[in-house]
Amino acid sequence: MPSGGARASIDLSSATIAVTVHRQGATVPILIDGRIVMPTGVAIGPTGQLYVGLDHAAARALPADHRYVDNPTDLLGTPTHTHDAAPPDPVELLAAVLRQTTFYAAHQIGQPITELTLTIPPHWGPRRRGHLDDAAHRAGLPAPTLVTAPAALTAYATTLGLTVPPNSCVLVCQVDRHPATLTVLQLVGDHYRELATQQITTPHDLDHLIAHRVIDAATPDDDPLRTTINHPPDAPADDRHALLESVRAARHLLVEHDRAPVLLPAPRQPAVITRDDVTTATQPFLDTAAHTVKEVLDAADVDTAHLAGVIVRPAPGIPALTERLAHATGTTPGVVDHPHALADGALALTAAHQPGPRAAAARLPRVRLRITDLAGILALGACSLILLLQPVLTADITTVDSYVVGARTSVPQIGSSGAFAMLTALVIAHLAPTTWLAGTPTGSPAEPTTGSLIRRGYLAAAVSGLITATLYGLATGTALELDYRPYLTWTLGAALPLAACTALIAVTAPRIPADALPTWLALARPAIHYALLAAAGMFLMRAALSLTIPVDLTGMPGLVGSLGAALLGAATILTITDSRVLRALAVPGVAIAYALVFTYSTKSALIVAYLAALTWWAVRLTTKTLHLAFPNAGAALHRLVNRPHS
Repeated sequence: MPSGGARASIDLSSATIAVTVHRQGATVPILIDGRIVMPTGVAIGPTGQLYVGLDHAAARALPADHRYVDNPTDLLGTPTHTHDAAPPDPVELLAAVLRQTTFYAAHQIGQPITELTLTIPPHWGPRRRGHLDDAAHRAGLPAPTLVTAPAALTAYATTLGLTVPPNSCVLVCQVDRHPATLTVLQLVGDHYRELATQQITTPHDLDHLIAHRVIDAATPDDDPLRTTINHPPDAPADDRHALLESVRAARHLLVEHDRAPVLLPAPRQPAVITRDDVTTATQPFLDTAAHTVKEVLDAADVDTAHLAGVIVRPAPGIPALTERLAHATGTTPGVVDHPHALADGALALTAAHQPGPRAAAARLPRVRLRITDLAGILALGACSLILLLQPVLTADITTVDSYVVGARTSVPQIGSSGAFAMLTALVIAHLAPTTWLAGTPTGSPAEPTTGSLIRRGYLAAAVSGLITATLYGLATGTALELDYRPYLTWTLGAALPLAACTALIAVTAPRIPADALPTWLALARPAIHYALLAAAGMFLMRAALSLTIPVDLTGMPGLVGSLGAALLGAATILTITDSRVLRALAVPGVAIAYALVFTYSTKSALIVAYLAALTWWAVRLTTKTLHLAFPNAGAALHRLVNRPHS
């Protein structure tokens, strides 16, 4: 996926069209003209103009010279039997649908659609699948990835908690569109294999069956309305469509109510139906469904014991269907009726099987360097120098005959200056992929990608941080006129773990998927204010215990040192964990404990504890980076370890 693009998933297998977009690791449902789903109808004007997203009610208001197609997908792959001079082209109609839906998707998320996933009925073969490729090409979209509706529905159900063990099967029943279908899927590896699919064939769809019962109960035998339903070709289309739409609306009302009205053509009074009426009217369908379950299981060569679950995409107002399926399979069906279920499920499958581009090929939007960014870098760099200069300038130096033979100072604090130098370099590296020092990005292919900037920035941080820490150790020995090796050991010892983690991040971060880069950048942002808190704590602790240049503004050096220890303890906990609960519970207790135990003998241990916390933060960041860069490495290692030995 090119930089700045998104993956759209469009469900073409349901009674309405739903669109979902995958962008930057998030799934976004798309509103089409203010609607969560779009009707499938398309109107054709007299000069060939197309109007997408119409239902039957809107179609009745069209001028007489307009033609209406209920669902373009019904025409795909079938010859058009018409006496019209210019029969509708279903591929062009579907291209208009794709063009309209992806336009709203790109407008809502502010990014172009660069990958496309389409959900289709399970029985579609190469002819209709080829038509979808043609329609996407005409709409100016990339070649689509096709996912069958049962597989998409199963993938969505797994996100709701359905567990499908390897090689087990799932029975999927879709009743939201005529004809209803039953499909048996088997989980093989990381994909679903279709074993058998069969339609639940009945002479009429559910709305017709219910309309028959309503008319039989509410009208006399000689009412012409009976002819409207029983002989559709000879009956007024407007009356038939209006009655069927009223039945469909009543079914939706019966989901939450016991009774619902059905409007009959004037001058007749409305009829009232109940859930029992619907169950009775749809009895032929329910009986056929129960028989078809056995047939499709036999065709798949599986028993009910092989089923890990039964998933139903229900028809509103037909609760008896789940009872019949439960009785036929011995498994309570899981009902999935979310309007974006198939679009979301197909998106999950394509995201899992078609990994997107990596950071190495992406170009994130970049902004000018802000004053706050520069202030953070300068503050950390200043803290690094202060933590180095304070123990050097306040060292208790012992001399013999004007020769320095020893110096008492806070060696762990000198080591922390090396860690802070490394942390300063990390802050600069974190800004590199998203910040311009000057100028405006031109979008030229010659501009470095985000992955390249990450690699360069973090490698430079690792090298420059180590060089600075080395110079700190050498400078300390020179200033105190002593052997530099103890100080160099501490400055490098504190900086080296951070540098190693930084170098590993530089190597692996470019492999992070492009849509996960914003999440990673948020995780990788160093908490500058926590580091400043720790630096202030170490400074106050050293100031309270200094023998040569004591800093005592309160007259109570013990209080100053305890305050510094408390700040260092709080910074240690804030660095170790991101959990708000743990922070709220641990920060006060640890801060008080640090203040109570603070002495000349314990100050070094307190500083070392903070350095360990800082190292732990770097290790956690590296682990998260590896997980994003190699998401399947854990599963592969598990399979390798548990591989049976011959």
